Order: sequence, then C-alpha cells, then structure tokens
Amino acid sequence: MAKKQRKKSADNAPPTSAEDKIAGVLALIAIKDMEADDAALKLDAIGFTSKEISALLDVGPNYVNVARFRAKKGKKRKAG
Repeated sequence: MAKKQRKKSADNAPPTSAEDKIAGVLALIAIKDMEADDAALKLDAIGFTSKEISALLDVGPNYVNVARFRAKKGKKRKAG
C-alpha cells in the first residue's frame, strides 16, 4: 500500500529570532485597518518577502504578485 504524503506544517519552519517576531508585530499594527491588497503592497515596499507577507496576512504565497498586478493595472487605467 502506498504511504500518504504529509503536508509540510509550520512546525518544520526554522525558529524565528526575537527581532523577526517584533518586526511581525509592528507590521501587523501598521496594517491593522488596511485592505489585504493595500497591506500586501505596503509590506512588500517595506521589504518583507512574499512568504512573510502571506504568513502575516494569512493568504497564499502568490497573493503579493496578484496585488502588485492589480495595482499596476489600476495605475494604467487612471493614466490612460
């Protein structure tokens, strides 16, 4: 019988430092009342990786790319 593959869980993630935890808390405070797209763009501009943003916002890892595309598409419509 074939073995079932286990999904990777957050428990296998490397331990985070105190600085990383503080940065995460401050990021959550900064984006508290923002829409997910705006929050993703703000965190991306600050320098968070897509993986970190997806963990903070509880969205998929590709969400940041989609938010970037939506913002770029919106700017083109306003300019044109």
